[in-house]
Amino acid sequence: MKVSKCSNCGGADLYRSVESTSASGRFGPDLLPQLPMARFRVVVCKTCGLTSFFAQTVDTEALSGPTWERLSDGAAGPLGLTRA
Repeated sequence: MKVSKCSNCGGADLYRSVESTSASGRFGPDLLPQLPMARFRVVVCKTCGLTSFFAQTVDTEALSGPTWERLSDGAAGPLGLTRA
């Protein structure tokens, strides 16, 4: 498996969770709404602590549903966010 570098510090000392973790929001927000069984794999950079969550393929395939909108180039702002 090819190992990427941390997008924050450039370090290569990355660790991935063996087990997936729920995105259901039992102890926080529902991170993938409308996908009730969604699961994440967690990757942590040991050097700087940056933590990333990666949805499983079965869940990313469901993102084209009516409750998700695809961002396009020229969106209103960073990551498609608009000013209030």
